[in-house]
Amino acid sequence: MNDRSSTTTEIKVELSHRCHMITDTLKTALWEADRHLAVLEVALHDWHAVQVTDLSEVEDPNRLRILDQLLYRYTKLQDTLGQRLVPATLAVLSEPFEEWPMIDRLNRLEKLGYIEVDSWLSWRETRNRLAQEYPEQDDTRFAAILAAVSTAAEVAASYRNWHAKLNAIFLDDKAYER
Repeated sequence: MNDRSSTTTEIKVELSHRCHMITDTLKTALWEADRHLAVLEVALHDWHAVQVTDLSEVEDPNRLRILDQLLYRYTKLQDTLGQRLVPATLAVLSEPFEEWPMIDRLNRLEKLGYIEVDSWLSWRETRNRLAQEYPEQDDTRFAAILAAVSTAAEVAASYRNWHAKLNAIFLDDKAYER
């Protein structure tokens, strides 16, 4: 084997290795997001089944457990999307995103049809409002909870669409399962 042939083979092996690493990163991000989504969907179902109409009803231990699970999985799903799925999606699409700020990454994904930036920013705003404490303002606290529940459903729907688009392009349905 001559030097040129050896170099070509090494390049092919390196490209193949990079491709597998990128695909594995995407599969891992999807696997993690799927786990959060599954529990979030159960919590959303349970929340709607108990029909909470004011903040005092949240103090019931069962309702509080449901709300805690819902809010936890909402934040974990959103974190996974931002920290793992955004970069993994851009990587598998061969986008040079490493130096881009988050807003540029989101704008690119919007142009490619994966997300809506305005929705993403709204979800972040809702999450930030939820993190605020309003000990003397029951109406404000309850409104923040209801907004988060609604936003959690939006994040879940957006992720399902994102995942379906990735599956249609890159993965078969069982490829990321472990």
